[in-house]
Formats: sequence, C-alpha cells, structure tokens
Amino acid sequence: MEKIKLPKELYEKLELDETNQIEVTEISNDSFKIRSIRQTKAEGAAKWFLVPTFVASILFIVALVTLGINHVIPLSGNKSIATGIIVISNAIGMLSFIISYLLRRKELYHQMTSKVYWRTFLTVIISVFLIVTLALSAFFWFINQIFHGVAFDLTTAVVIYSIFTGIINYILLFVVDVFEISMLVNMLIMVSIGGVISSMASNGNQYWWQRNFSILGTSNSNASFQFNLTLILSAALMIGLFDYLFVAIRNKFGQHWRHIILQLLLSLAAGSIGMVGLIPNNGQGLAHIAHDVFAQLIVLFMGLAILGIRWFLPHVEKTIYYISYAIVGFLALSYYLWHFVHYFTLTAFEILSFSLSFAWIMLLINTLLQMVWNIKKVYQVELIDEKNEKTTSE
Repeated sequence: MEKIKLPKELYEKLELDETNQIEVTEISNDSFKIRSIRQTKAEGAAKWFLVPTFVASILFIVALVTLGINHVIPLSGNKSIATGIIVISNAIGMLSFIISYLLRRKELYHQMTSKVYWRTFLTVIISVFLIVTLALSAFFWFINQIFHGVAFDLTTAVVIYSIFTGIINYILLFVVDVFEISMLVNMLIMVSIGGVISSMASNGNQYWWQRNFSILGTSNSNASFQFNLTLILSAALMIGLFDYLFVAIRNKFGQHWRHIILQLLLSLAAGSIGMVGLIPNNGQGLAHIAHDVFAQLIVLFMGLAILGIRWFLPHVEKTIYYISYAIVGFLALSYYLWHFVHYFTLTAFEILSFSLSFAWIMLLINTLLQMVWNIKKVYQVELIDEKNEKTTSE
C-alpha cells in the first residue's frame, strides 16, 4: 500500500495512529478530500436497510389483514399503497434513522460539539421527517395524476410497497452515513422553500394572494398547519445552525462581542419567525397584535444584522457588504413601491422581502462556514519514492 506523509497537526486532527489509514477522494483535477478510515466503521445503508424494510413489509401485510383487504388495493387513497408507505414506511424509516443517528453521535462530535449535537438533535429529526413526508406526498400526488384509479392485486402491491420502503430506508441510512453539518443548510432550504411552496399549492384558495402572505397560516387556509410548522422548523434550524457556527467561530478565533451580538440578532430574528408560525393571524385580538409585533421584530433584527454586517464581520470578503447593502436598497425600494406608490400588492412585497432576506441568510451562512472550514495553510511538498525506501531498509 502506498504511503503518505502528513504534518503533525493534521495527523493529530484526524486522530490517527499507526493502525489507521486515510482515504483521499478526488473532487476535481486539482482538488482532493482527505478523511480518516476506521477499521471498525461500517457503512450502515448498504448493510442494514433490509432489516427495517422487512419489518415495515410485515406491518403492511398485517395492516391489510386487519383492514380486511383481500382482493385489490389502489395506488392512492385512504386505504392504499401510498398511505401505507407514507405512514408505516415513513415511521419505520425514521425510527431506523434516529437509531443510526444516535449510534454515530461520537463521530459527529468531530464536526460539532456534543452540546450542539443534542441541541440540534430534535430539529434534525423533525426536519428529516417533514422533508420525507412532503416528498412522498408530492410524489404520490404526481403519480396519481398520471395513473389515476390504478389498483393492484395483493402480491403486486406488497412487492411495490417493499421496493419503495427499501428505497426510503436506504436513503435515510445513507444520509446518516454521510451526514455533515452543511446538510443542515440543505435542510433549511428544503424545509423553508418546499414548505412554503406546498402551502401555496394546497391552501384551498387559488386567490389567497389577493390578501396577504400570512393568510397561508390562518384558519382560512387548508394548509395552515403545514405553513406554520414550516416557519417553526425553519426557525429551529436557523437557531441550530447559528449556534453551531458561532460556537465553532469562538473556538477558532476567540470570543468577540461583535460575533455575540450578531448571533443574538440572528437568533432573535429566527425566534420571531418561529413565533409568527406559532401565533397565526386569525382576525383580531391579542393573537393578531402579537403576530404583527413578531413580524415587525423580524424586520428590526434582520435590518440591524444586515446594516451592521461590516462591523460584525470586518475581515470577510467585501462582496458580502455590497450584496447586503444592495438587498437593503431593494427592500427599501419595494416598501416604497408598495406603501406609497401602491405598485406592489402586500403579498408581492412580502414574497419579495422573504426571498431577499432568505437569500441574505444563505449568503451569511456560507460566509460563516468559510470562516470555520475554509482555513488555508501552505505546506512544502515531498515526494515519497517507495522503491528507494525498500532498498534502504534492506
């Protein structure tokens, strides 16, 4: 086996000893990723996905017998293959995900502290559950549009169910195997964007946009629970991400008041988003007032974070400053066009504000991730000639 020499700091950071090996993965022609390989480490997805698949299939058969279905079963509907997959397979898959995620916690401590791991644990579980449920619901809705009314005999139905269940369990266990903190960013995007878009599509009123964006979370919408849950989960993911990022930044650069204040503003903005979802704007009363107050607090905290970005992060690339001030300018212009000129509707202004603010949050998270992980150091290269080494040793 070929050998590679590593500086002492990298050797210690990878927690290597003489019995360990490292894996070098080619990313592009001139870029590679290095990670340590533990001899005891097993890839869970490939080995264990058949176990929850078998259990879920048995439960599906038991459900068919209990419900008295002994002829054909439709692809979609209340008593269907789709319902069995969304309910039974999803539940078993999430259970296997939770167990695997717990078993891998010591490895994940290298990416995040144990405190951050447990802080984000519930958020990760609920977010994965929501993403899988939304994806399955959308998939079977689409399939039902193409194969409307299709039904299968019991044997074929069980085979189809088992195939889908195996795919779900494999994907969930694979996610645990390759889980990295950056996946929380992808979860935030999928939960936020996917939840809002699906709420728009399934709210039951095609003309909801004529009132305002908040109507999606009120009793006037069929998807109010989904919309409000999306806001709450997005807020939890944001708080978890910011907690992880700023803890890592403090470990690398020490504790600075600028970073603490920025984290506080971002966490307060995220908390306000969660409160907007927790307190729907159903008419008048204290709930209406509280909803509006928290919505205004989002603007306040986000505005302070964006306007003060140069003071909060003085040593990052200047591009983020220009983009931040451009976003503030667009927000001010859109507010003027809505409130004074009446060119924009309230819904258009809210969607535009949400899109620009969300884009800025993604830009900020990417910047903070680069501060944590994109630290570069130059090393002198030395070529190891194994033939000469063998000759010398002999």
